[in-house]
Amino acid sequence: MGGGNVGTTGHFNWEFETITNHMLDILLIVDQNQIVQYATPSFEDILGYSYEDIIGRNAFEILYPEDRNRLIASHREVLRTQKPAHDEYRVFHSNGDVKYLESQVTVIPNNPENLVVVTIRDITVRKKIENELQKRKNRYQELQYSLKVFSKDLSTVTRLSELENRVVKELNVVISESNPEILVYDSESRKELYSELQANLLQLKVGKLHFDNGKILILIGNRREQIYILTLKASAINESMDTIWLKTLVYYTIMVFERINVIDNLLMQLETAIQRKEKPQWISRLLFNLSERQRLELSSELHDSVLNDQIELYNLLKELLLEEDFDREVYDQLNGILQGLLDTIHQVKMTCNELRPPMLREIGLERTLKNLFEETHLSSTFKIMFKSELNDLILDEEKTIAIYRIVQELLNNAGKHSYATKLFFNITLIDDKLNLEYYDDGRGFDVEKLTPSFTNMGLSGMRERILSLNGNIDIISRLGRGLQVRMQIPISV
Repeated sequence: MGGGNVGTTGHFNWEFETITNHMLDILLIVDQNQIVQYATPSFEDILGYSYEDIIGRNAFEILYPEDRNRLIASHREVLRTQKPAHDEYRVFHSNGDVKYLESQVTVIPNNPENLVVVTIRDITVRKKIENELQKRKNRYQELQYSLKVFSKDLSTVTRLSELENRVVKELNVVISESNPEILVYDSESRKELYSELQANLLQLKVGKLHFDNGKILILIGNRREQIYILTLKASAINESMDTIWLKTLVYYTIMVFERINVIDNLLMQLETAIQRKEKPQWISRLLFNLSERQRLELSSELHDSVLNDQIELYNLLKELLLEEDFDREVYDQLNGILQGLLDTIHQVKMTCNELRPPMLREIGLERTLKNLFEETHLSSTFKIMFKSELNDLILDEEKTIAIYRIVQELLNNAGKHSYATKLFFNITLIDDKLNLEYYDDGRGFDVEKLTPSFTNMGLSGMRERILSLNGNIDIISRLGRGLQVRMQIPISV
């Protein structure tokens, strides 16, 4: 019409018909009795009902039963107040499918029949995306909560039977119809294993998911000439987040399995050592080495699988946000999930670094300690002074890790207990012996309350580690006088 006056009624009708015939949204005119007086052709395109099917019919007949009364009340309210109303609701397509619609209802002014104009938009795709996002968000939270509770429960597990029952229970609850089972084969039944499983499955790697004949097979570990294999239905795992959850669950399980295995073996060896009246100092050393090996393996597994999976999900979602044009509400939900993934990635990276200091072998102890002090400065209130004569000295891995863990524990103690403002670390080399001296200006404590313990990596745990390396350590402290630690470890330069 170009902003000018309508020249003839025929020309106006042609323009009106052209507009209504090509509208993507639905336009209805409904009277005060809820009867449809007019509908655009898009009604049939979106909902499948022809013009003849809908004209003269109650507009609310095809609504979803749970939404019908609400929409009828809204229509009456529009007629009463003469104010527009916006609603979202569900209707049945002519083929029986449920469609999601949103509408704007406006009263035609000065009309004796109380006609209203209803503009309707199909939001089915948007609603499906929103529902799927909410479903995935709920599932993600469920899986995260499951791992939190599971890991907490495992801290009290001391027997293998308890571990087996707890793993099977968690899988049954979280992955329904997975039919989990832990199979145990001893040396006498290996022939049976050949007949039940294909020969290549004997090459299963600990913690790795292996798919075979509709099942997932996971080697948990070996114990006293027995192998433990977790099996479950592969069809029960449908989402990538479920796979990530399963991998994480398996890593927790393997850690506890190995812990139980190690403790049992050490108890047997300890009993033998006591019977022989030997000093079990080497057992302490063995325990520390096994602990570091487990930390290394878990760090590698978390980095190579769980972390990479999380990064892949993050990149896919980020690409989706850039390429697709979402409504603001949907975009905000997706962006919230994206930020949650980023936080998870950061936490996994921090966990990997805690389990195994990065680049320790490559850059050496002195540089790694400097990096540790710089990172600690960012989240602490005390100052750290560090002097070292290590230069490019290369120590064996066991001693390098031991010193690093001891420094970690001293920092941890300072942050949690000492209330110190200044920390001093000094490393020197004298007569093929490495000397580490530490002191702070904290509140100190009663040294007499320290007792050696294999179960804690506090100050008493540091003492055990140093003694296991044929070193010696002095811990000097008094209430209000800070803490001083001097230790010496023999090295081969």
